[in-house]
Amino acid sequence: MRHEVRHEVDDDATRGPQAPPEDEGPGTLSRVRGCVLAVVAVAVVGAGLWIRHLAPAVDDVGLQLAGTARAARTLVGGRTADFRTALTADLVLTGAHTAGTVLVFWLSGRTIAMRMRHRCLVVYGIGAAVAACVCAVTEKLLLLHGLNGADWAFAWAAGFATVKWLLLVLTVPVAAVLVVIVLKRAAFHGRARRRFDRERAHRRTCVCGNGHLGATAPSGPDVVPPWPVMVWGRTRWPGTARAGSSRSGEARSRETRWENGSRVPPGREQGGLGFCVSGGGIRSACVTLGALQALRPQLRRARYLVSVSGGGYTAGALQLALAGTDRRRGDDRYRTRTRDVFMPGTPEEDHTRRHSKYVAEGTGQWLAAIGAVLRGLLASLGLLTATLLVLGLALSWGYHLVPLADPARLPGFRAPALWAVLALLCGAAVFWFLWLVSLFLAVRSLSGVLKSAFLTFVWAGLLLAVVVVILPALEWATARLWTLHGPGTAVSGGVVGLLTYLTVLAGTTWRRVESTERTVRSARRTRLVRAVPVVGKYLMVWVVLVVVAVASLLVLGWAIHVGRTWPGAVQIGLPVVLCAVALSLDQTWTSLHPFYRARLATAFAVRRETDEDGAQLAVPYDFDEPTPLACYGRRHPGFPQVVFAAAANLSGDDRTPPGRHAVSFTLSYDYVGGPDVGYARTDVLWNRTGPVIRKDLTVESAVAVSGAAFASAMGRQARAFQTLFALSNARLGTWLPNPGVLDSLWDEQADWGLPPMPGIRRLPYLLREVSGRYPLDDRMLLVTDGGHYENLGLVELLRHGVDTAVCVDASGGSGAFAAALGEAMALAKEELGVEIRIAREEWEKLVPGSAPPLAPRPPLPPQPPQPGQPAPVPSPSPLAALDLRLSADAVVVGEIVYPRPRVDEHGRKLGTKGELIVARATLTPDMPYALLAYAQADHAFPHDGTSDQWFDSRRFDAYQALGHWIGERVAHLLPAESCPPPAGYRGDGSPRARRPAGTGA
Repeated sequence: MRHEVRHEVDDDATRGPQAPPEDEGPGTLSRVRGCVLAVVAVAVVGAGLWIRHLAPAVDDVGLQLAGTARAARTLVGGRTADFRTALTADLVLTGAHTAGTVLVFWLSGRTIAMRMRHRCLVVYGIGAAVAACVCAVTEKLLLLHGLNGADWAFAWAAGFATVKWLLLVLTVPVAAVLVVIVLKRAAFHGRARRRFDRERAHRRTCVCGNGHLGATAPSGPDVVPPWPVMVWGRTRWPGTARAGSSRSGEARSRETRWENGSRVPPGREQGGLGFCVSGGGIRSACVTLGALQALRPQLRRARYLVSVSGGGYTAGALQLALAGTDRRRGDDRYRTRTRDVFMPGTPEEDHTRRHSKYVAEGTGQWLAAIGAVLRGLLASLGLLTATLLVLGLALSWGYHLVPLADPARLPGFRAPALWAVLALLCGAAVFWFLWLVSLFLAVRSLSGVLKSAFLTFVWAGLLLAVVVVILPALEWATARLWTLHGPGTAVSGGVVGLLTYLTVLAGTTWRRVESTERTVRSARRTRLVRAVPVVGKYLMVWVVLVVVAVASLLVLGWAIHVGRTWPGAVQIGLPVVLCAVALSLDQTWTSLHPFYRARLATAFAVRRETDEDGAQLAVPYDFDEPTPLACYGRRHPGFPQVVFAAAANLSGDDRTPPGRHAVSFTLSYDYVGGPDVGYARTDVLWNRTGPVIRKDLTVESAVAVSGAAFASAMGRQARAFQTLFALSNARLGTWLPNPGVLDSLWDEQADWGLPPMPGIRRLPYLLREVSGRYPLDDRMLLVTDGGHYENLGLVELLRHGVDTAVCVDASGGSGAFAAALGEAMALAKEELGVEIRIAREEWEKLVPGSAPPLAPRPPLPPQPPQPGQPAPVPSPSPLAALDLRLSADAVVVGEIVYPRPRVDEHGRKLGTKGELIVARATLTPDMPYALLAYAQADHAFPHDGTSDQWFDSRRFDAYQALGHWIGERVAHLLPAESCPPPAGYRGDGSPRARRPAGTGA
């Protein structure tokens, strides 16, 4: 038994598939009918094109855009009858095109348009097709009237033709893509499930493929859906109604938000002891290593170990060191036990210390690291440039075939087109005024219609302005500015790429500036020194973004101007190559994520091996050895369940409040996901995904994703840096399947119109990172550093309802208050309703300068100064600067107050009170002499910047010793006797021995 909210989650998730509500709108057409209707739509349009082909070959497009009677008569000459016949055939083509396009959009609305925004696009598509038909018919009638002698008709016809061609450009390609999607999904429906069934039927071992049985696989539903929310379009997501919800009776509680935020996967009981270790790169990893060494007896009896970013380096290292299984014999030949894994003096600890500069050490590794950044930059800029060139090529031919702008006289604005833009914007103004009047009169239904009409006219006017004004002006400006020949163009492109490359390196490796304080005595100058690098970094980023934007516009304008004059091989080969690369290249694997993961593995993916002669060695994991999270991340006897805390990035306000565009996303051996996006069983997710995405469902990848600090989406971080990282491919995060959509995709009776799970992350995912679009209901989620959500892991630990929470805070920051702790307390109250109370006399201990001086100088005896001589001034203490950094204590205790009673795995009430112990990486006067001496020499200790990932042995040892010191302080507050081991687990991790509770390691 678990908490009552969790009962409902488990029961709902284990029920069979329920019928979706009406607003879910699944496709009601069979695959055969869908294919037939798609073919019929294509046939109707093809028949119209054939009828138009039989008509006389005249320049009817030129007549449509002539604009004046003089230009029209010059074009027509003596072929008035042929033009009349062609215009009549155009009317037939217009009817056929409209019927086929409307049928395609209607078909997509009944089959593949599952999201509300997609259904709105279907409605807009049908409306645009009908509007294009109206404009085309009006234009044809005006032209026929103009051929009879009415001069004014040609100007009006040109205006309607301009709007018509804009609508055709928007609807025809989309309709063609929709036809391809419908036919593809109808043909390949069920293919992924059949493959999964075949693999499951032939599999007799664990998912890791190492030969042992998968007895550690968790039990529970494949998917636990997220809690529902109203999304864009006033619809519920996810749409499946859960039993016990407001649809089937009374609401559970007025504290539904807190109940929903407290949802965890089934099988994770409440109560007991839990640890959370903070982010902070290698700094946090060293502190966490020392703290968990000192707290090993308590750790072995804990239920959960939640890790974020750098803390996950050590947690993942512990997990991988315990997961050493021989492929050949299936037995444990490394003899690693929970009591001594990564303890002082062990081979694995020594290996990690020797590889603390995991990013790069030595000339070869530095060249490899710089080359990885350069490779990603060239790949990203190359793809974006190729996309711009293909777009410019299409526009170049478009303006040639449909001259909405006069190419003979750049910028070549046509007066009827400008009048059409003005007419659309005036229509938008009229609807805006009527909308305001309806709001004043409180006519809700009418105001919604008027608002939609206003937005439609605004977007139509802006798009038409782009087509007939902005793009021609860009082409004209580029033709005047782009005077460089081939070598000059290459040099300009190289300068842009080099500037971007240097800015990326500066943005990712910028060191903290506190070290400059040593040479600056004035406080005013210190603040200036601090401000200049920060402002300079932001200024450099914005300059690079502006330069890249200008260069992109110039490339697009140049392609529009000369694209159709390129050699035929280039015009054909460039789109083909771009399509091939975009469809076959995984965007995550062109980023820095694989490099970052591999470099982390060199230092932290290690296990102990005992040779035949008895020598114990630290053996790194092979590069090609898979470490599936469902197997290598499993919970070991006498060791807590490791939960890697990351962040799923979401755009909009459907889930997240303003300023925080990330939600919790955890990775563990049993489930992957979070309460806001749902949970998916890890082993099932591994089996149902393709080999490319499978590589990101490993322990090594979970460590890297949890520490993906530099990404194109970083929660509350500056948007400018996120855009720069996306453009330059300096991305450490990865795209993972969205558990919230897997329930419908994995259903045995899933609708054939549903999109399958992607096998690779193609070019559109890179474009989403550049544009910052991360929909809640998309098939994939961008998962990055857990610090983008909450940097301590404390909120995730409290979500599991532990009795005692031990928080190791090495998040950095040299301010008076622990900022990360304050943010975690506020977030826990907001999402979980959990209140953390820390008395003032407790938190004051953490404030730097709150400790008594190390060596107070005795006061001078009161002697009256001699006449004419100044009063004696005491000499400054050499420890004065260090005294300002000393806190009274590094460990404080607080109280946890849960909003409702908790229930353990046996159904016993646990109450609402718990205990929080915070161990912060700070300096105290009673520390060992070696630590104080190091702090006196290094003014940044213990708050070295997270971007500094190059620790030498002295700094590694200092932070590890600091962690061991604060761990010992926590051990005095949390003796091993107070932490009984969970039922069924042995204290030393061995199935043959049981130690009594309270015995040490």
